[in-house]
Order: sequence, then C-alpha cells, then structure tokens
Amino acid sequence: MNVRRSLTVFLVVSAGVMPFVSQPTLAREPRRAGISGTVSAARVPDVLEAETQGLVSVRYIPNDSRSAQIIVTNRSKRPVTLRLPDAFTGTPVLAQMGGMGMGMGGQQNRAVFGAQPQQTAGGGLGGQGMNGMGGMGGGGGGAFSIPPQKMRVFRVATVCLEHGKPEPSSGYPYRLAALESFSTDAKLAIVMESLGRGELSQKIAQAAAWHLANGMSWEALAAEAIDHAGGDPDEAYFTPDELMAAHRVVELATQQAALRKTGNTTGNSSAAPVQ
Repeated sequence: MNVRRSLTVFLVVSAGVMPFVSQPTLAREPRRAGISGTVSAARVPDVLEAETQGLVSVRYIPNDSRSAQIIVTNRSKRPVTLRLPDAFTGTPVLAQMGGMGMGMGGQQNRAVFGAQPQQTAGGGLGGQGMNGMGGMGGGGGGAFSIPPQKMRVFRVATVCLEHGKPEPSSGYPYRLAALESFSTDAKLAIVMESLGRGELSQKIAQAAAWHLANGMSWEALAAEAIDHAGGDPDEAYFTPDELMAAHRVVELATQQAALRKTGNTTGNSSAAPVQ
C-alpha cells in the first residue's frame, strides 16, 4: 500500500475535511531530450548554494507562525535555474548574532527588536516526504528559473520550531537556511517535506513538529490553549482529531526515517496505518 495514499485516507477519516494548504508556485523547467526526458533535479543548484556564490539574494519574510514569503532575486546578468531546499528553516538573524560577540551593535539591535529573539520557523518544498518516493537526496520542490535582475516570490506554509518563544513576524529580520542547520532529525525533515507538498494541514504539522523538535508530550499538546481576552473561555489549540492525526504522522515519519537510513525509499505497506 502506498504510504502517501494511506496517510491521506487516514487524515480525511480522522480529522474530517483537511484544511487546504497553499503550495508554493514553482515554475517547472521544460522537458529536455535525454534518457529520462526530464531535467535531473540533482544537477540543479540549491538556492542557498547560489546565494553563497553571490548569484542571487534570498529574503525570508514571515507573515506569522503559519506562513512566509521567500523572495529570490537574480543578481547576475544571465538567467539562473535553481531549486529550493526540500526542508528549510526561517531563522531569526539576531538569534544567530547573539552568540557571536556582536558587542554594542548586537546590543543596539536587541534594544530595537526586543531582548528575546523570535522563534525559528520551519517548512518544506517537497522531497521524499511520507511516501518515500523520489530516491535518496530528493528532488526539492521543483526547478524554477529567474531572468537576469528579476525576482521570484514563493508563498509557503510554515510551523514554529521553538515552543514558547515569540511569534514570527515580518518586523523581525530572518534568513532562509537548510533544516539541517537547526536539526538533523530525519523525522522532522519528513514532516516538513510533507507539509510543503500539502499532504498535512498546518495544525497537524505543528503538533508533530513541537513533539519532535521540542519534546512536547501529547498530553502537553492537548493542554495548549488560546487565551481569549474579555473573559471569553479559552479555546483548545489543537482538536482531538488533529492530535490523533499528528500522532500517526509521527509514527509514519519514524518508520520512513528508518527506511531512508537503510536506503529503502520505495514506500510500502509496512509504513501504512492500520485500516
């Protein structure tokens, strides 16, 4: 049984109609003649590599904890074809500066943006995800091209990865980074990739991410509440169905991570939920 299909069935049954998650719009490269007839994503540079080489500039602008914009600008005089990371983080810039001996400059920045940096966000743009298809290394969210001196804007779904820290916002400087710079947990990467493909709702991915990245128990997640002002009763942050689905997602991600470790990425009935 294909894992992606079984996961979708499970989420529909357990959580009702799953909220629609907007997927990033990617410009697909034209098919080229060759053995496979398609462009091999393995030969397409990562956008972070291109940024290091000075070919592009990359901006990460969080809207909130649930979504962000990634803006890639081609600084060269030629068209560039790139791909976005399978799984990524939006990292607060001042959080990185804090441990690097920034001196007075760092203190002044913290005075402007606040003493406690906002939390790291995470998301994905494809890769192998829950179904394990696509081969080791993944193909990323798809190749895209940018004309010289032009930009592309990608709108992506995200989750918070550091429970308890302030909410991400566009007023705080962030940078795009590979997920590995924050966590090498393959299970978390799989969840982020699946969020990027729209296989999971943001709430289900958030519960799974807090469990994996921050060690929050399912009981603690069930106790999370939205505090309404004006004396209105608190509202549970996650529904029981969302937590049940997130629990199963973590189980599937654990199984898929084990398959990746052994080089088995075909996805089979051993990772399927019990019907």
